[in-house]
Amino acid sequence: MRTPTFPLARFGLWLLTAALTALTAPAHAQWTATGTEVPSLAAFDTQMQQLMTARNIPSGAVAVAWQGRLVLARGYSWNPGPQDILTRPDSLFRIASCSKPITSTLVNRLIQDGALALDDTIGQYVDLTPRPGTTADPRLATVTVRNLLEMLGGFGDPATLGYDPVFRDRIVAQGLGITLPVSHADVIRYQSGVALASTPGTTYQYSNYGYKLLGRVIESASGMPYERYARRVLNPIGLWNLRLARARQDERAPGEVAYYSGGQATSVIDNSGTLRPWEYGGSINQDTMDAYGGWVASAPELLRWMTNLDAPHAPNAILDQTSLDRMFALPQNFPLPYTPGSYYYASGWSVRDYGAQGRTTFHAGSLPSTASYIVRYRNGFAIVILLNRRNENNPDETTNAMDAALWAAYGQVSSWPTHDLFPQVLPTIMRDGFD
Repeated sequence: MRTPTFPLARFGLWLLTAALTALTAPAHAQWTATGTEVPSLAAFDTQMQQLMTARNIPSGAVAVAWQGRLVLARGYSWNPGPQDILTRPDSLFRIASCSKPITSTLVNRLIQDGALALDDTIGQYVDLTPRPGTTADPRLATVTVRNLLEMLGGFGDPATLGYDPVFRDRIVAQGLGITLPVSHADVIRYQSGVALASTPGTTYQYSNYGYKLLGRVIESASGMPYERYARRVLNPIGLWNLRLARARQDERAPGEVAYYSGGQATSVIDNSGTLRPWEYGGSINQDTMDAYGGWVASAPELLRWMTNLDAPHAPNAILDQTSLDRMFALPQNFPLPYTPGSYYYASGWSVRDYGAQGRTTFHAGSLPSTASYIVRYRNGFAIVILLNRRNENNPDETTNAMDAALWAAYGQVSSWPTHDLFPQVLPTIMRDGFD
């Protein structure tokens, strides 16, 4: 679930490496595209077809915005299996780490509303009592909300710790002497007894665990469960079908695609000892991944949220300009001076800031059988790509291929449509009554 740091402004010809674990589709395989066809944006259809067929990806969706308008929303199906649905523009997909910018949006809304402060310590909101027999690192008490947002909490990542705390369910359960599944509180109690990898505020280390903590901060500051608060903020702008993923295959939401990793492991969602697919409780427990990798969403709804961030003065704006500037600001540890266009990880977003020419902000998501990518380009172009399969041997290859495909398509657009498909697409999405 690591965010890529590759350059975004790549408009030349792209050579996609076909030899990287591409699966050969059977002769009877069929390609289906749904949604309104837009001839001037046909390059996006072409690139998505090449991306998916080369990797035998059954379901994909793309949504494209230009100057705040939804100009393309398409669903794609390739060689569907018995569990697959006909992919529509508003079909639901797990989005993995593209959940982190949503969490950052919620945190910054709480700050804007005065319910939270950037320099508050997380201990003001979350119980950090370590498990018996261990002692908390004294520096843990100094970790702030800002540290968590900017991946500067000192918690480390698999490269430094040798594991990711949020994917260590069985070890957590054994360490606490409890049975599976483990809860948010269990993981926090276990990890609070582990020494920090670095002093908070000093060292960037991609941390899913830090965003798990932010989910609990949101719950404490808002006085409601994470998902409920998210709906309170996002329903008013038209996001009605955003929901948290469930671990079990039979609990997929109506209209949600199926997932295929091809791998199995012993269950982490119960003590049955049975083998489960990685994506359905074998290696990850989607029931506890909310704030760092747990959302299920459609491409048009994600794009609605992203374009709302471009209109801070609109009556329904989630965040005002001050909040946006705070969310996209340089992290605490960035060495000045800043060179315009240089990469940095801000509060839940990867950023390239060009000053008066605007900011490009983006994030990728990757989990077993899930790949997602969201981009807000500095000139008003924005895109969401969602897939239900990744290269399990090299997940970054799928992310890089999505990046290549979107910029190859963008470079072929000679004129942008004037229509807006938001009113056409979003009203078809089921409103389920949550507030």
